[in-house]
Amino acid sequence: MTGSFKYLHFLSDSPFLRPLAYRMLSADRLSRNPLYRHIYSRRIKGMQERRLAYPKTVAIEGTNACNSACIMCGHKGMTRAQGVMPMELYARILEQLKDWRLESLLLSGFGEPLLDPRLEERIALAKARGFGNIGLVSNASLLYPEKAAKLISAGLDLMHISLDGATPETFHKLRPGLDHRTVIQNIDHILSLSPRPRIFIQVVTLDANAEETTTLQKIWGPKADRLIFRQAQDWAGQVPLPDRQDSPHLMARKLWPPCLYLWDQMNIYWDGTVPSCCLDYEARQPLGNAAGQALVDIWQGPVLKDLRQKHNAGQRDQLSLCRQCRYFSVWW
Repeated sequence: MTGSFKYLHFLSDSPFLRPLAYRMLSADRLSRNPLYRHIYSRRIKGMQERRLAYPKTVAIEGTNACNSACIMCGHKGMTRAQGVMPMELYARILEQLKDWRLESLLLSGFGEPLLDPRLEERIALAKARGFGNIGLVSNASLLYPEKAAKLISAGLDLMHISLDGATPETFHKLRPGLDHRTVIQNIDHILSLSPRPRIFIQVVTLDANAEETTTLQKIWGPKADRLIFRQAQDWAGQVPLPDRQDSPHLMARKLWPPCLYLWDQMNIYWDGTVPSCCLDYEARQPLGNAAGQALVDIWQGPVLKDLRQKHNAGQRDQLSLCRQCRYFSVWW
């Protein structure tokens, strides 16, 4: 890892510096500066051109079932049908991805991946086909010792574990349906194993846990391979998100940069549907379907091309999903 990336991780993972950086990057004065806009536009254009052939990450949703009703998530109101991706479809997807020089393969979507009955089989198959940096995002409620052993044996490289409270009271308020003690025991257990996947602890910062960020940092900073603090999403306008003092969504929308997700990541839901981005959990703005279309035709196809052109032209308000979204992309 280069020094610059270390610096960016240090900045983005801090519960104090990250909001400050967002406020600076979304400040009207900076965004209107001609020199800054010229430099930033050149960087964005270069990154976009590198992602036209294939994305950095592909996220495959084994299942969209979940065992929690997190207050910052729209899953509890999701109307999209729930199911499990057939292995035949999964295998066809991997076959198409084998020549894409991906930086990561994420076996997660809009659900809890440990509920996928074929998760270990999917990991092992991807590993056997030469994929590296295979990861998933989990709430760790089902990460019992036996499950941890199976995931490690299958070849899992990385786990992002969501943990938003330092106390049981705060945790249960934010993630109803989960048991704080069980989650902590499961995380501590997998961290004690060798070998094990890299463990990244993710904390969504909200008013409810604002006073616990320092405690979380003291507890998990020395234990986890990385501790990441993230601001809550409004899921493309589908989940109410109160404005916070450190919100990056204060700048005039006409000055917003294009959305990074349209170049950075392809998401494939359990039935093959490819949504426009990971925030489109209802697939209201689909790009195509992997069950009947080639992934390269979806990634380089006319639907996504039109979305990208509108974002680059500052016309996201013409898109029904994007006009409601308050996600502010940072291309640095």
